[in-house]
Amino acid sequence: MRIGEKLISNTTYLFLNWALTAVFSFIFWLTLGKTLPKQELGIVSTLINFVILLSWISSLGITMAIQKMIPEFGGRSTNKVHALIRISIRPIIIALTVVILILFVFSNQFSALLKVPIEGILISIFSLSVIVPYVFFGSVLYSFQNMKKYFLTDFFQISLRLSISILLIFLGFRFYGPMIGFGLGYFIVLFLRINLKYFKNKNTSFSYKKLFYYASPAFILTVTSFLMTNSQYIILTIIKNPGITGIFTIAFLLTSFLGVIINVLSYSLFPIISGLSVDRRTKNKQGYLIGLVLRYSMTIIIPISIILLIFSKWFVLSFSSIEYISASTYFPILIPAAILFGIGGTFNTNLYAIGKPNVSRNILVVTTSLFLITSILAVQYFSALGLSAAYLVSMLLYFTLNLIYIKKFLAIRFFASDTFKIILSSVFIGVLLLFLYPMIYNFITFIMVSVSSIIIYLILLLPLKFYRAEDIKILEFFAKAIPTLSKFLSMVIDFLKRFQNKQL
Repeated sequence: MRIGEKLISNTTYLFLNWALTAVFSFIFWLTLGKTLPKQELGIVSTLINFVILLSWISSLGITMAIQKMIPEFGGRSTNKVHALIRISIRPIIIALTVVILILFVFSNQFSALLKVPIEGILISIFSLSVIVPYVFFGSVLYSFQNMKKYFLTDFFQISLRLSISILLIFLGFRFYGPMIGFGLGYFIVLFLRINLKYFKNKNTSFSYKKLFYYASPAFILTVTSFLMTNSQYIILTIIKNPGITGIFTIAFLLTSFLGVIINVLSYSLFPIISGLSVDRRTKNKQGYLIGLVLRYSMTIIIPISIILLIFSKWFVLSFSSIEYISASTYFPILIPAAILFGIGGTFNTNLYAIGKPNVSRNILVVTTSLFLITSILAVQYFSALGLSAAYLVSMLLYFTLNLIYIKKFLAIRFFASDTFKIILSSVFIGVLLLFLYPMIYNFITFIMVSVSSIIIYLILLLPLKFYRAEDIKILEFFAKAIPTLSKFLSMVIDFLKRFQNKQL
């Protein structure tokens, strides 16, 4: 499969993974927002993020390292790949065991620090014990670019997590329901990701030296990345209380998906960039692919950002209840922060992929250090609003440093003219929405106006000659992959060709 086709295939499954995960996560947090008081929602948010932090610590950066190393081997040495997988899981098991023992022995202290019941800590231990191997074997699937199985297992996992959580909530388990469902979802699907063939042949050895050359900076990368993007909930709970954390959780979840959209496209590009980095002659192609990913990201997130900002209160009410309405005050700060995080993350991931793990690590360490220092001080004096401002400042630094360093190693194609066209069309629909805002009185008109504005935005791009040959190729791929939509997509393709930008 050619690189372009592989990128589209990877993106298709990873986007489906993100889309369905986002939908189920939306329903998950929607259910919590509608059924749990903000205090209990804050407890669930704190515990889940605490478990995720510990899982990243237990993984020692190895999961990210094998995502870099396996694509480099490609199909050249199956025995080496299997040996790499075998030696990779051993230190993870040791680290996980140590973390679980510490968590169990000091469970009372962790309960008091996080202001959660001790039963929540014990449930977290079970969740941690299954999430770490689940993520490890998921990284193996990702490294082999088996995105279909990666998507299906994630789909089953979050479906089970959602179903069990909702059932237990309505059975009266309160905030314990989501915590139990969280762990059981991973536990049941874990066995679908395990492949025993990796452990059969033990003849070929593999050196830990090369593994930890990438794993060591990746460990710092993953932990600092978590602290930069998920520690807000823990900081708020420790310094303030779970009630404030519950309100901030709604605001952060509704805005952070903008960065997730960019990361999904970047994530699908990562194994291809890793493979290309073996040959220095491919650097121009790498820069072009990264620029193309950013172009599609901007096409999607800029108009959505405007809709999200203008209708912030409607989004909060649709996601939760009137108790959380103050979450909308954080949107003007968190929306640009999410965009800066997504773009900066794309550059940072690809710095790692082209063999610059230490540069990638150092940028995250500097940014996270700034965030932790400023956020702790800001929360003490300005609560969640101060935390939002500290996050924005940190993301601006994160974006700037990554941009400076990626330009040193790759010639990125930024598609400046296309970005201008995106902004121009987005500003137009923004003005239109501000004019229509007083006429929106219920959720039906809110949804109708939002969807209509996206359609108008896409139409406005036609006379601006925005659409390129790459866009046509992607639609052609979908037309082949989804026969039921082939006739409709063929009509769209023929229509777009009339307005296609012929510029290379």
